[in-house]
Amino acid sequence: MACVAEGRPVMTLLHSRTLLRLLATVLALHVSAAPAVAQDAAAKALDAASLLRELESAVRLARALKIEARPAALREGEDVVLTIDLPAAGYLNVVSLDPAGEATVLFPNRLHADNRVEPGRFTFPTATMAFQIRAAAPFGESRIAALLSAEPLNLYSSAASEPGGALAQFARLSATGRDLINLFGTRALQPAGTTTLAGDITSVLTCPPTGPCQMDAAPAGGAIRRILDAVVPGILLDKGLPPPPGAAPPRPVPEAGLRLVKASEGFVPRLYLDVAGHCTIAYGHLMRLGPCGTPDRQRYPGRIGEPTGERLLFGDLAHAQRAVMALVSAPLTDGQYASLVDFTFNVGAGNLKRSTLLKAVNAGQHERVPFQLMRWTRAGGQELRGLRVRREREVALYFEGRPVPKQLPAGEDTTPLDIRSGEPGS
Repeated sequence: MACVAEGRPVMTLLHSRTLLRLLATVLALHVSAAPAVAQDAAAKALDAASLLRELESAVRLARALKIEARPAALREGEDVVLTIDLPAAGYLNVVSLDPAGEATVLFPNRLHADNRVEPGRFTFPTATMAFQIRAAAPFGESRIAALLSAEPLNLYSSAASEPGGALAQFARLSATGRDLINLFGTRALQPAGTTTLAGDITSVLTCPPTGPCQMDAAPAGGAIRRILDAVVPGILLDKGLPPPPGAAPPRPVPEAGLRLVKASEGFVPRLYLDVAGHCTIAYGHLMRLGPCGTPDRQRYPGRIGEPTGERLLFGDLAHAQRAVMALVSAPLTDGQYASLVDFTFNVGAGNLKRSTLLKAVNAGQHERVPFQLMRWTRAGGQELRGLRVRREREVALYFEGRPVPKQLPAGEDTTPLDIRSGEPGS
């Protein structure tokens, strides 16, 4: 699918199925021993997977926004129009991702630099824009995200200071723009009424002139899920603390905390294998250790809805809730509690129990919490962008819109930690 400005093709939009095929090859690469070209391909594929997860999580954290492509499936040469139902006035950004992992800012652009919009239905391209979005090779499923903010946010202009700058009509999403998207999602965790953010993501299928043209109902393969989970680990490493006999239900997790867990974990409506090769479904719910068996496929033979996935999540999350309630002796606000539950759900109750973070919380030394949370950004010996973003969001939730301490306390240990091995000597 391509945008055509003044009759000339100027860009190609993503099609995620080709991206998935690219990612499928990455698992066969042993990056440390591979040639430089293979290493570059692996790194780019992982980065593309990470960006896709970041877009999805930013959208999930924000208020609902509806973006629709008409038609949702089109043949080569046909035009598609995006319609976006805007709940409020604000600043609109529309982003796509291409097969090689390059993200492009569709709106705003050089031909329409003002991205201030009013409530109601927004049609893109508008009648006054001198380009169309047209189906072209390579073919497959495309993903397009819309982000609406109350405060000025212009992902097109953020590319100006990056090496290479903006393209003639459109701009590649810059590193600064990518950080702004993650900040968009983080700000959505602020208390209701302090910010207006909304987002949505949709799919567009582009097809050759002849042959089948329909969305593939099959889920991404287990190989792809393992790559995505490796990029943004969401693994409950242990089952926390069992409830004592007659124990009351765990303290509820506030809505913002639930949104953070859901956004970080990602929802898969079918059985798949997680990064460790275990049978999993929904929001990282572990069905069994090892591959899925016949009983698992009989229980969930096809797709499940989010309500079912949410029930499974609540059962899993209870282990992390009980661990926080049992291990934290200091009083916690809703935001502090939700932040620590998300952290524990990700790294495990054992790591929380042995952490310097827990000591700081129990001592009421909240100024140390941001620095301790931000230590937990490694998995398998590698620094992962997805873990850093998750920790940043936990920090934001912990302080619930209040200023986050920036001054490093004297003598504070900030050595990076691996979520799989935990904190040594604690």
